[in-house]
Amino acid sequence: MRKALSVKQFNEYFKSNIKHDPIFQNLYINGQLANIRINNSHLYFSLKEDTDIIDCVIYYYEDKAVDFDFEVGKDILVRGNVLYNNYSSRIVIVANEVVEKGISDNYLQFIKMKEEFRKKGYFDISNKKEISQYPNKIGLITSQEGAAIVDFLSVINQKPNDIHIYLYPVKVQGTDSSLMISKAVRSLDKKGLDLIVITRGGGSNEDLNSFNDRAVIEAVFDAKTPIISAIGHKIDQTLLDLVADLSLQTPTEAGSYLVKSYSNLERDMKNILDQIKGILNDRIKSYEFDLVKLKLELDKYNPSFTLKEKMRELLYLKKDLDLKIQANITYNEQKIKLLYKDLKRFEDIIEISKKNIHIKDIKQEIIFSAHQLKVKDKAYIEFSDGIVKVEVID
Repeated sequence: MRKALSVKQFNEYFKSNIKHDPIFQNLYINGQLANIRINNSHLYFSLKEDTDIIDCVIYYYEDKAVDFDFEVGKDILVRGNVLYNNYSSRIVIVANEVVEKGISDNYLQFIKMKEEFRKKGYFDISNKKEISQYPNKIGLITSQEGAAIVDFLSVINQKPNDIHIYLYPVKVQGTDSSLMISKAVRSLDKKGLDLIVITRGGGSNEDLNSFNDRAVIEAVFDAKTPIISAIGHKIDQTLLDLVADLSLQTPTEAGSYLVKSYSNLERDMKNILDQIKGILNDRIKSYEFDLVKLKLELDKYNPSFTLKEKMRELLYLKKDLDLKIQANITYNEQKIKLLYKDLKRFEDIIEISKKNIHIKDIKQEIIFSAHQLKVKDKAYIEFSDGIVKVEVID
């Protein structure tokens, strides 16, 4: 039996062989650009061919004046050295030169499919389904072994709620994963759920290829149930993010979104009750005002109200008549007083006139004594109001 190597011995031997093998030094390799990221002045990216991937790095790329526009999907040629990392047991190509060869066929296919779905309206806001504020029955599509299910459920269970989870375990990357995901969507869509969540943990863009598959996109668009996508940290959106009714970044964020309404349920219920109370009070005040108006209308036709009005009118008429009668009496009293004064004056005149009677003979000479007249003498008696001719008969 051969003597066993330690982990360190194996790593050093492997690293030394790579370092001294001319094939791995000044190597040229061609692939599709993917998983671009910058960390601590180092530029990390991957080269992809179908499902195979190799990681690359340009250390302190800003100091090396790299004149290249890194963009996912480009077909590039990299020159560099192969480096073995003892700590992560990963092979990395340390790139010295990057040359663009064009856009890869896979990325062109992705762009073409994205534009096709866009034209069909798959991503239109008008086609998004409304998500219930208090979902009760939720379908969960994810890996049964992954951390996503733990993150999602741990957030859901932090607060009291009425959520029931219907788990449909699937592969979230690799062969047959897209077929399993699309089948899960169509199956859960038939169960009358309030919501379906498709989620997974973080991963590279290449790990998320299943969520760009045509079968998955069409199943999500055809579903009658609202769907949330939460497929891990990413730079670029997948087609699933665009077609889903709501796109969130992580399983944790998806769980938080679903329970946030339940967190505020007591406050929301109080607000609703206050609103109902305000509406009822407004209604009551409105009805009270209507009752006052109706009472006023009824009073107009109430006999007692009419009688009171008539009584008031009679009182006004009586007062007016009394005033007129009193004025008439006063006027007549004044008139009588004036007549009495006139009568008194006439009486005085008569009395005076009685004392001013003159008797004249035919020659108009005043007769002062009866001895001045004989039988058959003619004479005139002058009163104050006229003259009378008389003849003496005795």
